[in-house]
Formats: sequence, C-alpha cells, structure tokens
Amino acid sequence: MKKGVCYFFLLFLWIIVFVCTVKAQSSRYVSQYDNLRKYLGKDHIETLDSARMKIIYSLRYIPDSTNPKNVLRDKKVLLIGDKIKHFYSAYVRQADSALTADFNKGKKSAPIKRAPDVLGEGYDIYIGYPDAGNQMVLEYITDLSTYGYKENIEFPKWTIDDSAYVVLGYPCQKATGRFRGRDWIVWFSTAIPLNAGPWKLGGLPGLILKASDSRGHYVFECIGFEQLKKKKEPIIWKKGAYHYTKCTREEYRKAQNRFYDDHVNVLLSMGWNINVVDDNGNSLEHINTPDKSFEERHISWGTTVNAADRYKKLPYNPIELE
Repeated sequence: MKKGVCYFFLLFLWIIVFVCTVKAQSSRYVSQYDNLRKYLGKDHIETLDSARMKIIYSLRYIPDSTNPKNVLRDKKVLLIGDKIKHFYSAYVRQADSALTADFNKGKKSAPIKRAPDVLGEGYDIYIGYPDAGNQMVLEYITDLSTYGYKENIEFPKWTIDDSAYVVLGYPCQKATGRFRGRDWIVWFSTAIPLNAGPWKLGGLPGLILKASDSRGHYVFECIGFEQLKKKKEPIIWKKGAYHYTKCTREEYRKAQNRFYDDHVNVLLSMGWNINVVDDNGNSLEHINTPDKSFEERHISWGTTVNAADRYKKLPYNPIELE
C-alpha cells in the first residue's frame, strides 16, 4: 500500500464518528508507538522522554452541574520521565489502539463495549514541554477540531494542615487551594517525593494521590503505579500528525463555549454533515456542511442530532471555570 494511502487511512481512524451527546466530549488518540512509526514514518514521531514511572488514577466527574446524578468515569494515566510528564485518558488511548490494530489486520473496527457511565475525557497535557516551566495542552472539541496551547506551569497556593488519610497504604497529608475557579482538596504523600499529581495539580512535596474539588464534581484517586525500570515507556509527540489550531488558553475556551452554545452550526462549520432525527430515529432533515473542501477530497463525516436538541445548548461543566 502506498505511503499516502496508509496515511489517509490512519487519519480516517482518528476521525471515527463524533457523537453529540449531552454527556461530555470525546476524543481520539492513536497511541501505538510501533504502528505510528510504521504508518506515519519516523520523521513524524518525536520521542520527548522515557517514562520511569506510570501512575494510574480513577476519575469520577459530573459533566452537567444541573444533573448531579449523572456521574461518568474515566481512567487517567500520568507518565513521569526525567524532564517531561504526560497526562492522558487510558480509555481513549485503548480505543484508538484497538482501531489501529484492527486496521493493521484489514478488519473493520467495532466500538469497544463499556459500561454506559464510562466516557474518556478528551485532552492531553505535556508538562515540561516544549520547555521547562511550560506545558503543552491539546484539547479536542471534536475529532476534526484540535486546539493546542502553551501555558506556564502554575499550581495553587496550597494550605497544608495536619489531617491524615491513607491511599494505597501510603500516609497522606491534606492540602487545600483554589485553582482555575474551583476549590481543591488534595491528599499527598511525602513517602513518594514527587512534585506531581493528576491533571494540572502539583506543587507539593509529595505525589498527590487523591484530589477533589469542593463540590465533588471532579474526583481523582490513585489506584496504582509502577516503576518502569526494565522497559520504559516512550513519551511521544506526533509532530507530523497533530494538525491542531495553535491558540491561547483564552481562545480555546471561547471556541469551546461556542461549541456548547451552538453545537449544530459549529459542527457544520467544521466539516460535519448533520442528520436530524426524531425520537424514533427517523430522519427528518439532512444538512450538508458548507465546507466543500471535504467533498472535493471524497471524504465525508457525519453525526446525528435529535430534533429536540437541535437548538439547545449542550450541558457543560468544565474542570476549569476560570
């Protein structure tokens, strides 16, 4: 198979149909290192670091603050290298690895079956990249719309008290602080002297093993970790594959808010065709994207929207409120 065709099909794997739900946004992250090298070529892969520790967190989150009974789950991974840390969703990575593996075998991929309350959040954080003191954040509004922004590494101004708690057998201390519009309560252990934690949290003299905002809308808890001594995992950057919009954090937040306020028109502007259906799934209207560039390349992406939701705002409860 020609290299161009291989590249097209790999991109096609990334752009598996995005579904507009009222739960949360999803993302695609093709992650098999060997497959990336094979189909994109070594020039498209940059190994940023080698992870010496892998930390796993469970995440419980509420995507709609007006519906606190709707609680979703994700599994997060924090890879820690000598210079760079990488935080991402294990579920998103697993799904795309399965898609890539099926593609290699010439098989048509089937969706991975998971519990209805499992949905991977769509973002990647590269802490310490492209340089020390900064981090690169990749955010996915849809599979056709990735935003990337560099920001200074910032931590809350923590207040530490004497409260005690145990996570995975490790004694922890309590710290509280306000960060990006939420009040955070975290438990860290000096027995694991790492300045690290889930998401963008850190800045304490020990690994953060549990973190929750004061409303309980986002709760991270460490469920395991391992030292990667013999087979270190590469922290990679797909430099030729990330076609993202370079922006500031503020510009990304505006684009994100636009999507949740007017998702149908934003999807159309991004190249999606929209099929409007009734409650029984019967098609009422098909709206083609005004972007003809996809049609010229014989590529088509589409999603289905219920007629009752066409003009509604999507519920949204971002982890960053400010």
